Amino acid sequence: MKTISIRRIAPLMLLLAPIVLSSSDSADTDADIAYLKEKYANVDDVRPTPVPGLYELQFGYRIAYVDATGQFGFLGSGDLQNVSNGENLTESRRADMRRELLAGLDDWDTLDFLPDRTEHELLVFTDVDCGYCRRLHQQMAEYHELGIGVRYVAFPRSGPDTDSWTTMQSIWCSGDRNAALTVAKAGGFVPERQCDSVSVERHFELGREIGLSGTPALLTPGGELIPGYVPPIRLAAILNEETVSE
Repeated sequence: MKTISIRRIAPLMLLLAPIVLSSSDSADTDADIAYLKEKYANVDDVRPTPVPGLYELQFGYRIAYVDATGQFGFLGSGDLQNVSNGENLTESRRADMRRELLAGLDDWDTLDFLPDRTEHELLVFTDVDCGYCRRLHQQMAEYHELGIGVRYVAFPRSGPDTDSWTTMQSIWCSGDRNAALTVAKAGGFVPERQCDSVSVERHFELGREIGLSGTPALLTPGGELIPGYVPPIRLAAILNEETVSE
C-alpha cells in the first residue's frame, strides 16, 4: 500500500489549519466570493475549492488560493493536491482553462497544417529559430500519416524587436503564410513584410500567460501542455491514450 509522508504534507496541514478553522465564522460562499472579487479587482474568476474556506483565484491562466479573508493562502507555484489519490487539482483546473482556449481556437489566427484525415489537432507554440521546432516541422508528413494535425501559434523566444520576432511577423503578413513558415524553418530567407496583424504579439502574450519558457510546446485536445519535441509515434500514443481516458 502506498504511504504518504507526514513530513511532506505537514506544511500543507499547518497552512490550511487556520483556514479551515476560520471557515465556520465566515459568511456563506456567495458572500465570500463577492468579497474576494472586490478585494482582488483584477481577478478573472473566484470559485470554492474542495477545502472548506479555501478559494481559487484565477488571473488569466494563473491560479492562486486564499482563505475567505483574502489574507492567507498559496500564491505563485503552490499547487493544491488531493493527497488521498494524488490528483493535482490545480493542474486539472489549468487543463480546463486550456480546453476553453482550444474551443475558441478559430479566433487565434493560427497557421494550420492538417491532414486529410484528422484524428487529433494540436496547438503548437513555435519559433523559427528553434532546432526542435524545425525538426517537428520536417516530420509533418509523418504526423499527418498518424492523423495528427498541427495548428501553429507564434512564440519567438527572444521577444519583441528581435530578428526572430521580425521573421515571424513577416510570415504572418505573407500571402502564402504556410509556405513562408516552411521556408523559414528550413533556414531560408523570408522577405520582411509589415501589415496590421497583431497575431504574433497576441500569441506571445498568450504563451507568457500560460507559463511557457521554451518551444516547441504542444497543447493537446484534452488540455495537457507538453513541453518540447515529441516524435510522431510517441505523440500518437499519448493522444490515443488521452482519447481513451476521456
